Amino acid sequence: MSDGIRADLVVIGGRVHTGLEGRDDADLAAVAVSGRRIVAVGSRDDVASWDCSAAEVVDLGEEATITAGFVDAHVHPLSGAESRFQALMLHDCQTVDEVADRITTLAAQRGPDEWIRGFGLSFDMFVGEAVTNAPFRAAFGGRPGYLLLFDGHSVIASERALELAGIDGARDFGNNASIEVYPDGTPTGYLIESDAELLVTDLYPRMPFAQRVAAVRDKLAEFAASGYTSLHQMNMEEGDLEVLRAIEEHGELPVRVRVSPLWRASEPWAETLRRMIDLQGTGGRRWCVEGVKFMLDGSIDNGSAWLFEPDTQGGGTEPYWVPSDLFTRTIHALAESGVQTATHAIGDRAVEFVLDSVASIPARAPRVTHRVEHLETIPDALVPRFAELGVVASMQPIHAFALRPDGCDMWTTLLGRESERARHGWRIRDLDEAGATIALGSDWPVDEFDARRVFAANVNRRRYGSDRPAVDPHQALSPERTLAAITRNSWIAIDRPEDGVLAPGAIADLAVFAADPLTLAPERFPEAPVLLTVVNGSIAHRGSARADDREEAHP
Repeated sequence: MSDGIRADLVVIGGRVHTGLEGRDDADLAAVAVSGRRIVAVGSRDDVASWDCSAAEVVDLGEEATITAGFVDAHVHPLSGAESRFQALMLHDCQTVDEVADRITTLAAQRGPDEWIRGFGLSFDMFVGEAVTNAPFRAAFGGRPGYLLLFDGHSVIASERALELAGIDGARDFGNNASIEVYPDGTPTGYLIESDAELLVTDLYPRMPFAQRVAAVRDKLAEFAASGYTSLHQMNMEEGDLEVLRAIEEHGELPVRVRVSPLWRASEPWAETLRRMIDLQGTGGRRWCVEGVKFMLDGSIDNGSAWLFEPDTQGGGTEPYWVPSDLFTRTIHALAESGVQTATHAIGDRAVEFVLDSVASIPARAPRVTHRVEHLETIPDALVPRFAELGVVASMQPIHAFALRPDGCDMWTTLLGRESERARHGWRIRDLDEAGATIALGSDWPVDEFDARRVFAANVNRRRYGSDRPAVDPHQALSPERTLAAITRNSWIAIDRPEDGVLAPGAIADLAVFAADPLTLAPERFPEAPVLLTVVNGSIAHRGSARADDREEAHP
């Protein structure tokens, strides 16, 4: 006997976490989907009263836990899938000698004119030393190449790459980007911020289009295999939309992709404003262009974050977006057109400037949600302003694991060991308790993306598999609050608060894990297999119940 619930898909497990505050989820174990929406959530017994005659019924067993699909609120999947292809991953290297050895090994397999690229190089091996290409010169062996440092805002370019780029000295980019030079004016190979970086990195040949489509499709499938159903892509490179269209010509994207193009201060203002507004709403079945991304400052590690007080080397006193009053004007213009914004602001002064810019949006503008990305260090006075202004704090807990227990990492060294601003890193719990909306992300390919590892990192403030102590454990969130931060809050961040939960009427994006993230020890959750992900009411990933069959998801 049907109670009016007619389903196309029914997913059954041992428990359901709806994500609805104040709701008792006890006895819930099944979700019914019709089309793209959830039509019912109930117990195993309730399933008998639903019309499942035309439905696919997937029973994953009494141990399975069903949640809303996880969302990566800050990630770069398309550019990452291309840039990391056949490149060196250097995240685990501890010394310059290790890095040089890896370059030498790869170079032996490459021709004399082929590029050598490496990613994830730690700043820590340069604490107290100048960052230059000298330790790697012999390893490159005259080949073009570059090493992207962990922050994603700096590269070390080989001598040949500098030559090909026509870089023979310092340049004034009109902001805090720079080509670092020796006292005699010759370049050291250290390039800070994208205006300088791109002179070299843009020389690397683009991947053939068909290969790029395949690489992106495979990478998105890896995201789905770790529990994600939606990604907020915080950049848009040339050809990205064509890649997404090409994937959808032959099937479905394994996850949703929400693309927010980057607006650079150097772009012509009126023309760019029109282009950004016109792009809004462009999309396909599982992807769309929404919002605009800004880079107000750089990173603490390379001295380009915008701080209230200079860092220990005298840097950090300027924004990347200049003039800064034009940034405020731009935020206002987009807001008046109903366009959401997401601003990279790592330093405390940059975060304050974004909040001030949002606070001064004219009252006539439509109410849309604005976001700050990263906010790695902020003082007490800024914490309550997020909730007061309705600004979302988009944060990446895994980034905090670049800090060393002895404080000898570059981030802490430049902010000042034992300084208040160094102690105020990644204040996720403080912001949450002050009423701010926290949306969690990975920032891949800067760091690993596995949804389970991001979740666990926010609960125990430790990198999965690391024997290092927790980083500022007082900033950890409970599993319940973390689940909200990696599901519903990312939908709130894009003005869709009705989604990201398991309730009738909500979009049918689900993740099913072989264990319960709210009760399993956080250090074990990354090992829990992802049994199923559902996107837009359709199964996007089917996994194995065996933990050793799970996909690896590392930079």
